[in-house]
Amino acid sequence: MLSGKTVEINNTDAEGRLVLADGVYYAKTKLNANVIIDMATLTGAQAYATGKLHAGVLSNCEKWENKSLKAGRVSGDLVHPFVFAPDLHFSDLDSKVADMKNTNLGSHVGPPSSNAGLFIGAHIDFAKGLSWLHFDIASPAVINERATGFGVALVSRLLGEYTDVGIAKA
Repeated sequence: MLSGKTVEINNTDAEGRLVLADGVYYAKTKLNANVIIDMATLTGAQAYATGKLHAGVLSNCEKWENKSLKAGRVSGDLVHPFVFAPDLHFSDLDSKVADMKNTNLGSHVGPPSSNAGLFIGAHIDFAKGLSWLHFDIASPAVINERATGFGVALVSRLLGEYTDVGIAKA
């Protein structure tokens, strides 16, 4: 991994989080971002955590989490918070041969969607010194086998105050 951390792959179907982890690490270290937003159809467990219409959001920053909830209500791309507790749940990804596993598959402990986000966050030290939002949009991104475009309006509203484009302002 770009972060230098080693990963035990215990589920080859959980490859997207590897790419996202490298992406957020790059944004932090090479782009010196002070806010990082990642969004993916990451886990099937997202639907169990937040339902079929709400994406899950994992954040180290209450301000940005609240902004995402508001942007979701305004845009119609609804979100609901995941549990952000790395001190309680990151140990679910403990490995005997690497710094971490890529999933908590088979352990039947911990919140799987939160843990997937925590895996990503571990590569940026759980976003110490910056604000980080991770959106898992697995369920709301597809309805009746059709893409919904979920997330476009959400991010537009979320970042609207930082642009001069009127339609994007919340």
